Amino acid sequence: MRKSLIALGVILTALLVYWLASPKQVMRSESAQTFADFVPALMEEEAIPGMAVAVVRDHQVVHMQGYGFADVKARKPMTADTPMNIASISKPILGIVLLQLHDKGLLDLDADINAMLPFRVNNPNADGQPISIRQLATHTSGIADFYVVSDYQKGADSPTPLVDHLRGLLTPEGARYEGGAHYLKTAPGAEREYSNLGAGVAGAVAETVGRAPLAALARTNVFEPLGMTNSSWLLADYGPGELATRYDVVQCLPLTGLCADTEQPKRNFLIRKIFRPASSDRRLEAYPQFGNPNYPDGGVNASARDLALLAQSMLAGGKTRSGHLLSTASFDEMLKLQLPPSIDDRQRFFWRDRNGLIGHAGSDQGVYTSLYFDPAKGNAVIVLMNRTPDLQTENAMARLFDRISQDLLR
Repeated sequence: MRKSLIALGVILTALLVYWLASPKQVMRSESAQTFADFVPALMEEEAIPGMAVAVVRDHQVVHMQGYGFADVKARKPMTADTPMNIASISKPILGIVLLQLHDKGLLDLDADINAMLPFRVNNPNADGQPISIRQLATHTSGIADFYVVSDYQKGADSPTPLVDHLRGLLTPEGARYEGGAHYLKTAPGAEREYSNLGAGVAGAVAETVGRAPLAALARTNVFEPLGMTNSSWLLADYGPGELATRYDVVQCLPLTGLCADTEQPKRNFLIRKIFRPASSDRRLEAYPQFGNPNYPDGGVNASARDLALLAQSMLAGGKTRSGHLLSTASFDEMLKLQLPPSIDDRQRFFWRDRNGLIGHAGSDQGVYTSLYFDPAKGNAVIVLMNRTPDLQTENAMARLFDRISQDLLR
């Protein structure tokens, strides 16, 4: 026992010496006096390669700036006009397209989606109860989440048609149906569970009744009317190097060879939290751009300036340069709380509340994004980062929103 205690003491002492001697990232953001000083300090601390920030106060843009790099190797600056994948912020844009089709009388929000699809979606656990667009838009459809990076097409839009992707997962004849594994045990409307796959189904409905690809519907009816000139659902619409490069961060313990990235979340968290590696012990690894066969869930690319235009429209009742995105009734429908509080008290039509704001966040390999707005005050905040999020960067995003509120929205 005595030898074991001595050995434990030696180990703990060695760890303490290592912790004291190893270089650590200097934390300057807490003491930053201005927003201009805060952002670069935060980016250095959390190894964020590039960031674009747009802030709207009382309906007017008061801040629009890029920081760091869209491409670190090429030293290409991130700007407010740099397009990048915005991940799940795509879902509320999908919601606008669906409500536009509703305004045209092409779909009923509460009708059975099987009347609007080229294949049938039936939850084997729910006795054939119908699923509606409203349930897809509120994540209460009973379709489980499904997110597999191996389905992504590197460097190009996915060659797999959306309906083929969905049919393969959700119909009994599909190669990946797996006995209905992609459905929940609960009936439609009974429970909220976030579902990227459900958003894919909603996109298929939009394409079927709209008789056009989702990219074309959004371009013609959302992006062009708002002047969102850097926005598209298609990678093919961008030239080489036009989109911000997507990055992950690898952080290592000096002299040990022990490293971690977001694919090892527990080790990654412990290394960052306990040892706080300096920038010399961290490196960026670039991802390619990706095409996702389930693209309605998160395929939009856009710039911070474009998303500020979208946010300003949301603050102005859906106003565009020459009209409105939606009828008054559909705009109100989009922003009203959709579910009984017993199920969820923050869910709107694809939009979702957070800390008293309406909006959506997005995350995927190499991107972390937020768009939130306050209709009562006419304020909005957009933040785009070209870095895979982890617990530390999620905390950094929250701190950034707090600092924006403190410095730019008062």
